[in-house]
Amino acid sequence: MNGKALSYRFLLLVGSVLFLCATQLWCRIPVPPYMVDVRELSEKAPIVFRGHVVEIRSNGENPPEWTQVRAIATFQVDRVYRGHVGAETRLPFAYDWFRADNGHDCIKFQPNTYWVVFAQEKEGRLELSHDCNGGLAISPRLGPRLENEGWLDQMEADFIAGLSDRDPASRLTSIYRLGGLSLPSSRDALHRMIESGDKEESGWAIYAALRTGDVTVLPRVKQLLQLGDHAPLESAIALQLRNVAEGSAVVDLIAILQSAPGELTRSTALIALGEKLNDPRAVPSLAAHLSNSDRYARYDALDGLRNLTHENACTLQQNWQEQDIEPQILKCKTWWEQEGRFQSWTQR
Repeated sequence: MNGKALSYRFLLLVGSVLFLCATQLWCRIPVPPYMVDVRELSEKAPIVFRGHVVEIRSNGENPPEWTQVRAIATFQVDRVYRGHVGAETRLPFAYDWFRADNGHDCIKFQPNTYWVVFAQEKEGRLELSHDCNGGLAISPRLGPRLENEGWLDQMEADFIAGLSDRDPASRLTSIYRLGGLSLPSSRDALHRMIESGDKEESGWAIYAALRTGDVTVLPRVKQLLQLGDHAPLESAIALQLRNVAEGSAVVDLIAILQSAPGELTRSTALIALGEKLNDPRAVPSLAAHLSNSDRYARYDALDGLRNLTHENACTLQQNWQEQDIEPQILKCKTWWEQEGRFQSWTQR
């Protein structure tokens, strides 16, 4: 798919991500906490540790404005996942109520709070690898020390321990973090939260499980999305559907596409069926959306049919322009009505 197609296709999805942030001023650009990619942050940062803040001191550079904080946090380190730091580690940080809106200086360390920190050394001192996602709040609970496992396994064990935290906010944060690790080995723990957690915990555990590639939660996703996808949880789940790539998910995704009223759900389900799964059983459902009232859905259906059928009637020319889309959709609809619908797609 060329860059022009990508930009057209994901315009709606980008708008939906911004909508996710609209309910919280600090989240206008920064990734919401439940969507942070913990694994990517961990793999890119040369130093990763967890611990709690024991002291905050000014670094002598604080400006007079009360909205800005420039300080040094002292951490008592509980666990080192990557790299080397001392048992007590100092880390400069900045927090700004206004810049946090723009994706900078988002982390406000405070005494007696627990964090996983992604850091690097620069000119002989430690600094955050990212000024907005370089520190993530976590539960204070630690899992067992794993002597013969890798650092990702250890991090996962510590996050799983947080699911038993007495504080509901810490349990929810632990669910977010497991989703951000995206490890299949977390699924059993997440399913326990789906079954035993409260309504909020169960919903976010479904989302976290989906981030691990667990398509067994799709029937529950269908139930959650039947009333729309405007709330943060439902929007996050709907957006995640575009990444479903497990062949066994086809039937459930078709059911979600047919029942969910939300535009975001429809778009991401069409993308998954038409691009990721490559299963001809999706062709009739894609063809039905050539007549959708939403132009993004019509385009996604057209592009999916191109991928699955390789029909010229459903294929835009290489240097297509936006005004070429609707005439091509009409050609594809004609092909479907005259030829395509008479073929046996379910047996291929």
